[in-house]
Amino acid sequence: MTSLLPAFGASPVYIYDLNLDQRAVVKAWQDSQAFTPDLIDFQARVFARSGLSPTETHLPPTLNPAYVGFNARNDLDSAAKECKMAVCGAVEGLLRKTGLSPADIDILVTTCSIYCPTPSMASMVVNAFGLRKEVQAYHLGGMGCANGVVAVNLVADLLKAHPNSNALFVTTETCAPAFYPGKERHRLVTNLLFRMGAAAVLLTNKPSLARPAGRGRRGAKYQLLRRVRVHTGQAEDAYTAIHSSPDDEGINGIYLGKNVVKEASRALALAMVKIAPHVLTWRQLAEAAIDALQRRREAAAAAAERRRQRRLARDTSAGGGGAGGDKSGAGGSDKSVKSNDSDSSRESAAVAAGAGAEKADVATTATSTPTATAASATPAARPPYRPNFQQSTISHFLLHAGGAKVLDGLGEALRLDDTKLAPSRAVLHDFGNVSSSTTWYTLAFVETTAGLKAGERVMQVGVGSGIKCGVNVWKALRDVREVHEAWSHRLTPLERSSLVLEHQVDVAHGWAHISLRALFAVLMVLLAAAMHWLMLQRAVAAAAGGGRA
Repeated sequence: MTSLLPAFGASPVYIYDLNLDQRAVVKAWQDSQAFTPDLIDFQARVFARSGLSPTETHLPPTLNPAYVGFNARNDLDSAAKECKMAVCGAVEGLLRKTGLSPADIDILVTTCSIYCPTPSMASMVVNAFGLRKEVQAYHLGGMGCANGVVAVNLVADLLKAHPNSNALFVTTETCAPAFYPGKERHRLVTNLLFRMGAAAVLLTNKPSLARPAGRGRRGAKYQLLRRVRVHTGQAEDAYTAIHSSPDDEGINGIYLGKNVVKEASRALALAMVKIAPHVLTWRQLAEAAIDALQRRREAAAAAAERRRQRRLARDTSAGGGGAGGDKSGAGGSDKSVKSNDSDSSRESAAVAAGAGAEKADVATTATSTPTATAASATPAARPPYRPNFQQSTISHFLLHAGGAKVLDGLGEALRLDDTKLAPSRAVLHDFGNVSSSTTWYTLAFVETTAGLKAGERVMQVGVGSGIKCGVNVWKALRDVREVHEAWSHRLTPLERSSLVLEHQVDVAHGWAHISLRALFAVLMVLLAAAMHWLMLQRAVAAAAGGGRA
């Protein structure tokens, strides 16, 4: 088993456990008279294709039409109540589930993109649960949906800097400040997709918690094997694809561009280039290597052919005129070749782009001469090798459930079928887009409905504003099958009764357990020393008695 940070001699990072928080809409739109029939029809069509259930997802009471109609409240007080309800519910459930004491938390990281109060959300958790004065507490704001995956990098680095520690990672998105009461379509989509939710995850680098010890404690669930993050914000299209800003009327809202899926797929492709060598099978790696060698050979052959054609063009031009004309003719012919070569390259690039090929691979296939034109008719500009991640070493995929189109794009990029996408689609259907928490809801779904076998690998993929993309690879350390309250409604009564909620021994007693074992060892050593001393005393006494005799 490979460690996340073996080169630095740091302890591996483990997930010990996690916990989640648990047609009238159209009528409300109509009754409010705030929208034109065209906007009502637009929202109804978008919601129908969104992948969200009309009855299962959760909105806070201040936004839910069942409670407030269209008189939604998105003020700071409403946001604070919503945030505390979701975050404290998730953290309280994790503490109860693991037996963890607030005093055992060494590191706290919270993340919420839109709602960034003062004091911070991290301070709210410290205050609500009475964490220690020396706790390392950080809040991450404005990082978007990807941060449930990307922020694991920060948690892992903090654990590396603080060995033998417990880290509490809390993810959420508060809907109230993200609610958009305006009429711009690009911003109204946010109201249709985002819903209320939170997740609390305990990560640790304590070796004592990684393995089972004593009755009741089953050890950590997963070990972090790989982590990759990519940021494509250098490009303006990526940077502006998702952003929070006022519309033309000065009403704040989150803008979702039409290019979100395209930019997210581009960022994912860059991340996959980094992670693929660590998760593909040996056969897939061999196929990729052979493809790379063939493409290099084809590129070299195409380059050699272009050089040959240019020499031929120069020789032809030189043979048709005098010395002075030779130079002019050769120069003019060379420029003509370059111009035609450029035009032909663009045509081939357009064709190859339609087939999914890269421009760099296309540029080597086009020339301007009849011979080159005939050569370009051959399928030299074939698409690059695309691995099928369904056939890789990954058993389960936790994809960001940002929307139906986002999931379709991610699934197409990774070449996954519906069975691998089903857990993420279930999250979108039952809970909506819960932002940075989506992949943790997906993991809980897998644990509840199918379970994981020891040794299986899990790929966690998050994409969000920026555009940012994060990919984490986890390895199950043991069999995991557990009923999460958030997903218990997906089980039949018989399944719920047959699956006992997984119970962890009090993590706060971990050091007490180790101390007792150490004390027992010391007592055994002292007892052995005492017995040895007594035996020596008897031997000395026996020797003295024999001497007197």
